[in-house]
Amino acid sequence: MKLRELAERLEANFTGNGDLEVNGIKDLEHHSSVDPNSIYYVASKKYLNKHKKAADVKIALTIDSLASSFPNAIIIPEEGSKVKFIQVISFFERKPNHLPSISQKASIHPSAKIGKNVTIMDFVVIQENVVIGDHVVLHPNVVIESNVEVGNDTEIKSGVVVYYNCKIGKRNLIHANTVIGADGFGFYDYGGIRYKVPQIGNVVIGDDVEMGAHCTVDRAALESTTIGNFTKFDDHVHVGHNCRVGNYVYIAGATVLAGSVTIEDGCFLAGQSAVAEHLTMKKGSILLGLSGLTEDSKEKTAYFGIPARPALEMHRIHTSLPMLPEIAKEHTKRKNKEN
Repeated sequence: MKLRELAERLEANFTGNGDLEVNGIKDLEHHSSVDPNSIYYVASKKYLNKHKKAADVKIALTIDSLASSFPNAIIIPEEGSKVKFIQVISFFERKPNHLPSISQKASIHPSAKIGKNVTIMDFVVIQENVVIGDHVVLHPNVVIESNVEVGNDTEIKSGVVVYYNCKIGKRNLIHANTVIGADGFGFYDYGGIRYKVPQIGNVVIGDDVEMGAHCTVDRAALESTTIGNFTKFDDHVHVGHNCRVGNYVYIAGATVLAGSVTIEDGCFLAGQSAVAEHLTMKKGSILLGLSGLTEDSKEKTAYFGIPARPALEMHRIHTSLPMLPEIAKEHTKRKNKEN
């Protein structure tokens, strides 16, 4: 599209040649040279100075104070500039266009209720009493077990399995091979016998949730494992039975929540972190990568380490670690003198 058209779609002003063709958006960090027909997002002086190639950029998505650095620029507000960047990416996104259709190779129980303009691809299995909302897209080999509800505008990628009685809200995106509603890890040993505790609850997922590939969310033992609105999972996230995950939570890859964990609104869990069973992460708290939380967190507090402690405390501990050998040596000397 032309520079002028792109600026109009962003409701922004531009400088330079409005008839210049903009063929895409690229990143300065991953190319040896600059593409003269791609737009580059440069929204801070620090980023501009960091990348020498920025001087060669012909088309920039930038703020007013930096616009004169480029021959052609779309000028966006400094506050919220990332939102405009996201919009530009969406303009150049080339997703497959799935026209509403139901494959003859899909297996759909006669009792299932299918909404309007739904796409159901090859080898999808939909069992009895399922409710599929309007504009839902089900990719090949998805399995939706009995009594499941899937909300409007949700897209479920290939190989996902949604177990019986679970509920998925509107506008969700569930990536490939995720499993929702498998049995929780409930067993009891008595008299030499290992009893399986029946997991008769379900999973309830809110609206505008995204789950990465190969995630697992276990059904509750008695009630519901819940995922709040606008919560986002990376790949390989595990949520144990009876967990309650709030709204606007971020959970990065390979993170594990043990059973009956509560994650309150606005929390952030970085990659390969873990939360022990029956704990609560309070609103806005952060668990840094490779950390294990073993006690309830405080609100809006960052934790790291194993066991995780508040970040400021852990920094002091780490600062002291290099002194431990000398402290131990002096301690040994004193003990030897005393003896």
